[in-house]
Amino acid sequence: MSDGRLEGPLEVRPLKRSPLLIVLFTVFVDLIGFGIIIPLLPFYTESVGGGPAILGLVIAAFFAMQFVFSPIFGRLSDRVGRRPVILGTLVLSIAGHLILSVANSLVLLFTARILAGIASGNLSVAQAYVADRTTPQERARGMGLIGAAFGVGFAVGPVIGGTFAPFGLAAPALAAATLAATNFGLAAFILPESLAPEGRRKGGMRGRTSFRDAVRRPAIRALLITFCLVSFAFSGIPVAFPSLGIAYFGLGTTELALIFVYIGVIQIVVGTAAGRLARRVGEERLVASGTVAMMAGLAAVPWIANVNAYVLLTGVVATGVAIAFPLVPSLVSKRTPPHEQGAILGITQSLGSLARVPGPLVAGVLFEQVNPAAPFLFGAGLMAIGFAMTLLVYRESRRDALTRATAGPTEET
Repeated sequence: MSDGRLEGPLEVRPLKRSPLLIVLFTVFVDLIGFGIIIPLLPFYTESVGGGPAILGLVIAAFFAMQFVFSPIFGRLSDRVGRRPVILGTLVLSIAGHLILSVANSLVLLFTARILAGIASGNLSVAQAYVADRTTPQERARGMGLIGAAFGVGFAVGPVIGGTFAPFGLAAPALAAATLAATNFGLAAFILPESLAPEGRRKGGMRGRTSFRDAVRRPAIRALLITFCLVSFAFSGIPVAFPSLGIAYFGLGTTELALIFVYIGVIQIVVGTAAGRLARRVGEERLVASGTVAMMAGLAAVPWIANVNAYVLLTGVVATGVAIAFPLVPSLVSKRTPPHEQGAILGITQSLGSLARVPGPLVAGVLFEQVNPAAPFLFGAGLMAIGFAMTLLVYRESRRDALTRATAGPTEET
């Protein structure tokens, strides 16, 4: 069992744009489907006789399935390859959206969202695909592009949902199903397998990589904690920031929709620039700066006096998230053997999903029952811990670099 830094896969293939675009489109479809449905989910729930409590259960079911199936799909992709798992999850996504379009009972509503949650477990497989086809030097760029695809879906999904909603609740679900079906067709004809046969053989021979195995590796443990904290803090943003905007500045639905588009645009810009920034600054330093941006932005929110400051700090926090979200998995990937990429990245995404389940609830309770400032200060405190974790990662990286530099001349002699 390896716990050190790894230089890259056994066989690193050139980063070809066409396959990578299909994988990015898969992430985009996951998030755009999420963005189309989530703003309308209260209306879907109400249409089958459910209330706020049922709505909470429906949302929790989605993230619970993501939590369960992210590591399962990751391990499976290490054994059978990335392509069949991506194709299979797209079929589940299509089925989930189609069932939602005809859902006339709570059973069908839960079935639709459970299938969508299972399908969304393919993010770890998409990240493993990028890891297979990139060198360690390109890894941040590849993961950053996944973050950009995440941002596009986050920004465009609500717009598509709002466009189709006047035609009935079936229309947005059918639009999401059409996008997933298009993605499946493109992947079936264009997407090649990224994991070399040797890697699949090793993935098949190796026993199950468990959460305990992952956290025992010092090079990965601090990154997993950081990712959990970032995921938890991020999941509270859709609750805390809109609630503050409504309560303090009287923002309406249009203004709030624009705020989410604004967050998505920031994720796109930062995601596309992540590779260049990582080469210039260093990935560990860049992740540390992302946690600092989130910490500072969240801590400053309670002191804002006008809507301009609100928009500015929303951007600061969104920038921090856009840096940390793709680059923490990138650092995890670079510290993981090729035949375990899917399993370890699956565990990483699973922990992120688990952290996102209580985040909105905690943010809402703190805002309503304690003080409007409470969820922001709580999030800032969590990001302070996250920053401390990134310092441990940076120190470990520097120690390894010094060890290699010292060992180099000795090995030559």
